[in-house]
Amino acid sequence: MALSLLKLAAVSHQERFRQGAIAAMTYERQVFSPERQNWPDLRDLEQMSGALVPSSERKATPYMTTWCHGAPGIGLGRLASLPYFEDEVMRDEIAIALQTTLAQGFGWNHSLCHGDLGNLETVLTAARVLGNAEYQAHTERLAAMLLESIETQGCLTGIPLGVETPGLLTGIAGIGYELLRLAVPERVPCVLTLEEPPV
Repeated sequence: MALSLLKLAAVSHQERFRQGAIAAMTYERQVFSPERQNWPDLRDLEQMSGALVPSSERKATPYMTTWCHGAPGIGLGRLASLPYFEDEVMRDEIAIALQTTLAQGFGWNHSLCHGDLGNLETVLTAARVLGNAEYQAHTERLAAMLLESIETQGCLTGIPLGVETPGLLTGIAGIGYELLRLAVPERVPCVLTLEEPPV
């Protein structure tokens, strides 16, 4: 949301959208866990699943390491925000998000939303935006690992039990899209940041 508000502020020249983006980032900073080096998943998962669990019996706040919840999504959002806004904390947040993504973000499924290819987009974007050779090396190593996994196991979607689905965020369309992006990132825009196609 912060990235979208920053883009809107840039085209509309309205300060209120920029202030909204800053407020969103401030909120994210308030919930960051230094111990976990991650941002929590604040959804009420018991309520979403229909289970009625007393608050005294609820588990601790969950942490995911995915584009949809956690460090990879925060990192990708911050990287894409750099052309519009940067303060003294953003580069540190990007470094933390990348470290957590590389340490915990792989070995799940191949989807964009909450899988390895969505997390790999954060590393790819860091290599491109920051011009960082180390992140480029991680991108190439992880891409090779994922291609081997897809070749041996087939595409593992983000749907429970890996059920094949054609969807973009959790299905094979998104897997195919991100593979195209890995092949030619200068021609295929990042769909997870709503990047504009190249002219």
